[in-house]
This record gives sequence, C-alpha cells and structure tokens, in this order.
Amino acid sequence: MQSLNSHKSEVKVMKDSASRDMLSWDESVFRDEQLFEVDHMPEKFVHRENQMNTFTFALRPAIRKSRPLSVYAQGPPGTGKTTAVKFLFDELEFYPKIKTVQINCQVDSTRYSVFSRLFESVFSYEPPSSGISFKKLFRQVTERIVEDDETLIVALDDVNYLFYEKEASDTLYSLLRAHEVQQGARIGVIIISSDPALEAMSRLDARVQSVFRPEEVYFPPYGFAEILDILGTRVK
Repeated sequence: MQSLNSHKSEVKVMKDSASRDMLSWDESVFRDEQLFEVDHMPEKFVHRENQMNTFTFALRPAIRKSRPLSVYAQGPPGTGKTTAVKFLFDELEFYPKIKTVQINCQVDSTRYSVFSRLFESVFSYEPPSSGISFKKLFRQVTERIVEDDETLIVALDDVNYLFYEKEASDTLYSLLRAHEVQQGARIGVIIISSDPALEAMSRLDARVQSVFRPEEVYFPPYGFAEILDILGTRVK
C-alpha cells in the first residue's frame, strides 16, 4: 500500500511538472499573437475610405465647438463598423474639449444603463448603485459637459439591443434633446446596428424622427481580395 501511494505521488509530480513545462513553453509560429485579437486596432484602416469620409464629415463640427451631425452605421457583423468608430475616437483624443464614449448596448440595453456609462465616463467614477433617479443622472451628466465646455460624442454600438428592449426611442430622445434641457449641452450621436433586418428609422417614435436625421453609412461584407490584403498587412 505504501509503495502504491508512493507511485501515485511520483505520477502526480510528473504530471504537474509536464503541465508547468507546457505552460512555460514560449516558442510560437506567431511573432505577435495580438494581431489575431478581436479588439486589435490596425495602424491603417483600409477598404473603408468612403465610410470614414462620411464619419469625418459628420464629426468635424465638434472640433469647432458645434454639435456634430448624427450618424447611423449599419452592416453585417465583422465589417469594420466598431473599428471605424474606435479609429476616429482615437484621433479625437488629441482634441481636449471633445469627449468620446463607446457603449456596448448588448451589455447596456436600457436608457438608464446608457446614461450610467456616460456618467462614469464624464466623472471618472460610477454613479451610486441605487437611490439616484434618471432625471438626476441626466442633469448631472449634461451640467458637467456644459461646465467643462466639452462636446460629448456617444456611439451606441449594437444599438439593435436597445430596440429589442424598446428603449431606443427614449434613449435617443434624451441624447438629442439634451440642449433643450441644459442650455449649451453639445451631444453627438452615432448608432451602430449589426441586424440587417432592423428598420431602425421606422421603429423610432415620431418625436425622435423629427430630430434624428443621421448621415447613413453602410458597411458591406469584405470581398476576397480585401480580406487577403488585410491579412497580408498583418502577416508583414
């Protein structure tokens, strides 16, 4: 019995050692595995020049301390919509009076949770977990951007989830009418949808349709040659 236990202990030590050796083995055929990550940001964003031009045209007023135009970006998953917004937001970081916030509506699918994210971005800390009304949350966010003389640009990624939860109209209305509640508030809105069956504009309330006149941008699937070019760049 003692011999059997000793043998089991030796086997366990050997297995543990093998696991450690495998985990510590640092050789790979890939020089940089980060290039395969979903959130990888390329140095150059290619084959989306027309879409980027539309985004740039819509957001340029923010640089002049004016409210930017709204944008509605749509297209199947994996066509560069989120990357396009991230790419532009990275460039806007060089402008001190512009604050950008990209919100994943698959995670934050209500008006309250969207404004909680905005609060967190504006104040650099989370709002109280309970006891604060939406009205107060909204007022604090808008007052702060006016006080700081900032333009807030909000990208609602996967906005289709706001529509699924019937929260899209209320959320957009609050964002687009912010300047009427808080004089001087400058908020630009980008909505991004990956649901080809979603007819976003027709599903919005009339009160939102009257003020939401976005620049529409379509992201088609990449062609074979485009995919080959993108992968070729990563290989290099």
